[in-house]
Amino acid sequence: MLFAQAPDATWTRAAIHDTVAAIARQAAYRRSLGTTLLDRVFGWIADAYSRLVEALGTVPHGRVVATIAAATVALLVVARIAYASRLRGVSAMSLVSRRRRSATSSDPWREAEQLAAAGQFTEAAHALYRGTVAMLAAQSLVRRHDSKTSGDYARELRRRGAPAYAAFRRFGVRYDRIIYGTGMCDATGYDALLADARAVLERQGERAA
Repeated sequence: MLFAQAPDATWTRAAIHDTVAAIARQAAYRRSLGTTLLDRVFGWIADAYSRLVEALGTVPHGRVVATIAAATVALLVVARIAYASRLRGVSAMSLVSRRRRSATSSDPWREAEQLAAAGQFTEAAHALYRGTVAMLAAQSLVRRHDSKTSGDYARELRRRGAPAYAAFRRFGVRYDRIIYGTGMCDATGYDALLADARAVLERQGERAA
């Protein structure tokens, strides 16, 4: 062990470099640390160790104290670099996840299906609502706006004489009762919402036919 060295052990600059290098070669570090950066760290630690040995030359066990200090600093530096590298990896994975989510969000119906399959029924209900409103907006039956409620959209459909009015009104009432009532949607509630949303699609499909 490093800390069990005898007080008169001689630790050269090369020995310090090799000790820290052995730490860095461990599996936890070797994949994430750059060689150039580590070389600079080794050099800095070795220089600091030499100066500390000189300063503690007359202190009993001064060389052991200097060795412990150098090894501690080396461990802290290597751990910090490894931690920063891991954070970068997590950030990259998070970015990929956000991009995938953005790609599916352009199709709220597919997003609802995926969320429901994952057991996230409340989020799936929101996606289903967005998809239904988007479908009606694409047919110029409603104008989408974040401030509008399902009742606002239902009134627009009624004014336009849209065949989907009654079906959407049922869908909207159920959605509001779940989201603004209990605040949570379970599998049963989602299945009922999905059936209502399909009824809206069917009614509009009849008109198109």
